[in-house]
Amino acid sequence: MITTRGLVLRSIGTLVGLGGLACCLTMLYLGARAVMSVGGSCGSGGRYATAVPCPDGVAWLIPVSTMGGILALGVYLGLRLPVGPRLAVLAWPALFLSLGWAFLDSAMADPALGLGIMIPGVVFLIMGGAPLALLLHRRAARAVFVGPAPSRPPLTTRVAGRSGGPSGGTVRWTTSVVLPGQDDLPRDAVDLDDPPQDRPTYPPPRTAPAPRPRSPQFAYLDGPRDAPEDAPRDAPWDAPRDAPWDA
Repeated sequence: MITTRGLVLRSIGTLVGLGGLACCLTMLYLGARAVMSVGGSCGSGGRYATAVPCPDGVAWLIPVSTMGGILALGVYLGLRLPVGPRLAVLAWPALFLSLGWAFLDSAMADPALGLGIMIPGVVFLIMGGAPLALLLHRRAARAVFVGPAPSRPPLTTRVAGRSGGPSGGTVRWTTSVVLPGQDDLPRDAVDLDDPPQDRPTYPPPRTAPAPRPRSPQFAYLDGPRDAPEDAPRDAPWDAPRDAPWDA
């Protein structure tokens, strides 16, 4: 995930990189045209004093544009946006096609230059145009001018989206969350949130044998078993009910 500051920084880097690269390629093309206008070669100062003098500014224009183009391309590659076109691959065709056209145009304008200028122009055009043939492929053109395709969602998501729900034979990733107090469950307790196949199976807990019932040592009856039904329940029998135990 990119932050707002990172988005602004990468936007500026993309603009500076592409703008600087285009500017340097233009300067290099104009420098090459200036050299072609004086016969294809020139020299100034030192041992080149007798050679054809170079036009003003060409001595620094070509090396500065070359190094500046490399630097601008590095800025674009390092600070480009995470989405969008990937135009760095077009730097190679732009360089050699522009130089090839500069050579051919000069050779056709001045036939005295001969094949020494036309042959390098043809070679440069081939070197710059051959990579463009790859853009005839639809996927390659989309990756360059639109951007790389987003990563495809997992198989489960795609199947669920078509059928309206999860389908059999797919793999689902789940994440378990331990709630407060969940670890305090007894060892033999079963968590109902777990699928049946994931629930642990424990041996039955050992329980103490049930206590044997004790026979009563005393039986308190309200009266003799053969007493009439209409006899009062509080009729004395052997001893009064309220007689003390130590009587």
